[in-house]
Amino acid sequence: MKRNIKTLACLICAVGMAWGLASCAQMKAAPSKGGGFVPLGKLQHDAALPFDKAWIADGIDWSAFKSIAIAPVNTQYLIQSQWWQQNLRQGLMQKDAQAIALYMRQQFANAFRSDPRQRFRVVEAAGPDSVILELALTELVPSNVVVEAAALAAPKGSGLAISAAEQVAGTVATVAFEARVKNAKTGQVIAMFADREQPKINPVDLKQLTWYAEAQEIIGDWANEAVKVAGMRSDEIVKPAPLFSLKPW
Repeated sequence: MKRNIKTLACLICAVGMAWGLASCAQMKAAPSKGGGFVPLGKLQHDAALPFDKAWIADGIDWSAFKSIAIAPVNTQYLIQSQWWQQNLRQGLMQKDAQAIALYMRQQFANAFRSDPRQRFRVVEAAGPDSVILELALTELVPSNVVVEAAALAAPKGSGLAISAAEQVAGTVATVAFEARVKNAKTGQVIAMFADREQPKINPVDLKQLTWYAEAQEIIGDWANEAVKVAGMRSDEIVKPAPLFSLKPW
């Protein structure tokens, strides 16, 4: 009996991995059209970096910077064109954005603090040897699984269930950010980044049953990637996080 269960479990994992690998090319979100926090037209794709687009100033002596101050995450540019966000989360979108912004700042700070290379010391107040990391959330969309569940739970006759059912087809959770890195001493912008992602492939994804849990996972990946980029050598390549996951929580 135990052997059969183990065999079944292995088969499920194998099928899940095969499905995930076959779908990876389809699961990368299209690059953001830009939220306005950075001049996106100035940024370009760099195959050595994990983000969709980047720009790094020439002639910067990065070794002169020893610490990093992470500013509160900007939500002013958050794109909320999906009308169903406001309908399904009436009065809560601003609160949602603020919660995710706080989470994002904490994730980036924790990632830099946990960096084995300790490239940057995290500080609250920037000093003359600091860079300032300014982050902005420019897109935040919940999973269609959550939206559909909310629609089914809507009061009969409210019209919400019909409206949601009409709108969510093909909708997946997406989150996008833009970032500026500044020389704290001069205020000069010395690097900019932008990326847009959607959830990792997961055959049984329990995270989709909670608002924005998938976005939190993506933000965690961004934080870890930012740390790697900060400490990378000129001949290194920092790859983006895998597009699939077999962990349902």
